[in-house]
Amino acid sequence: MKTLIIDGNNLIHRTYHTAKLQEKRYKGGNPSGLHIYFTINAIYSYVKRFLPGQTYIVWDEKIEYQVNRRREIQKSYKGNRKGDKSPHENNEDIKDICNSLGIKSIFPRELEADDIVAYICKETEGKKAIISVDRDFLQLINEDVTLFDPIRKRYFELANFEKTTGFKNVKTWFTAKCLTGDKSDNVPGIPKFGKVKVKKYLDGELQLNESQQSIFELNNKIFRLNLYNDLKHEKKYYKDQLETPQLGDYDEFLKLVEKFNMFNIFKLLKHLPGSWTTWIIGILVKFFYQQMFIYSSS
Repeated sequence: MKTLIIDGNNLIHRTYHTAKLQEKRYKGGNPSGLHIYFTINAIYSYVKRFLPGQTYIVWDEKIEYQVNRRREIQKSYKGNRKGDKSPHENNEDIKDICNSLGIKSIFPRELEADDIVAYICKETEGKKAIISVDRDFLQLINEDVTLFDPIRKRYFELANFEKTTGFKNVKTWFTAKCLTGDKSDNVPGIPKFGKVKVKKYLDGELQLNESQQSIFELNNKIFRLNLYNDLKHEKKYYKDQLETPQLGDYDEFLKLVEKFNMFNIFKLLKHLPGSWTTWIIGILVKFFYQQMFIYSSS
């Protein structure tokens, strides 16, 4: 079975800014409706592209909040992130819609959405496709895992890894990341360690001193998406969520995706307040089920 894993926060931010840019184009369109419409339409496009047997959306939101374990390792981790909550104002409606369609939302407790993705990739059999522009997921690529960048429409997989990343394999890419750090996560790399020194290190022409090795090992621990292995209760938290039945019937939704251009009707969401969406989705889903029954009977 093929599994689709969508990076929820990444998706929400992208569709939020798309909605903001499109407000003038859709005169009278409600901003919340536009955001929800673009989000659901994006999810539909991913399901349509991959036709997975199951789809999950992972979130950084914590239902049962606990301190991020990576901030215990490094206090400055993601300390540069702004606290703008605007992109998340419609999260509840979007999650309700996804649940109605049989798409399950999964949340972390001590870690992050990235760790949930890693857990699903490891514990789920069959092929997996990750939807995100976040390059941290490159470390998860193997024979069964593909990363799809929805903005550039680019696939990252073992067969084209060197061509798409410039690194021979996942190991060399991850080593380079630990050497150089990640400004977006506020994780510093080794001082004065640029592309030239990275190449020399990867080629075995350069060794790290004690101070540099310490930074490298710290970054290795922060960036590697397997911290859940040290947290049995965190793994159980993911497992319990994955095994909890969702509201909607995903198999029925998948049939609809294959047979109908269903999102013509979802354009209604552009002109409706976000608070109406949960209510209307029930009517829309019911309508599609009826249409599918008529179609299959004719």
